[in-house]
Amino acid sequence: MLLKRLSGLGYEWRVGNKTGKKLMTTRFELRTRYIEGWYGLDADKLISSTSHDFMFDDPAEPEPVNRASLPEYMIRWDKRTRLLGATNVWDLSDEVRQDRDGILTDWEWWELVGTDLCGMAIVKTRDDGVFFERITYFDRLSNSS
Repeated sequence: MLLKRLSGLGYEWRVGNKTGKKLMTTRFELRTRYIEGWYGLDADKLISSTSHDFMFDDPAEPEPVNRASLPEYMIRWDKRTRLLGATNVWDLSDEVRQDRDGILTDWEWWELVGTDLCGMAIVKTRDDGVFFERITYFDRLSNSS
């Protein structure tokens, strides 16, 4: 079977002379909306893509961020990263995705363009929304020889 992605909404398949299309499930759509919320610093879009038991773990924060505190965290994140010269332009690479047992798990390396701020993220999404994200930071300066 040959798979071809279609603009984030689904995929097209072909076997021999037969072709078809399949729409992505809700968790894929919610995951897409979640990252678009971060790219646009759009708290409404971000909140609408999360589950009621959402938890975000950032080691720079004193405690995990929940759904209710996510908009305030987004403001803190933006202020903190702008002090480092960021303009909220992201580069995501080395993305790995697994969809198993109703949970979509994404791992990715992230960088804020124009800064040394970078690290890894894991994001887990169910059909009721993103329920977990944990980020880590990589310090280029302390790891250079």
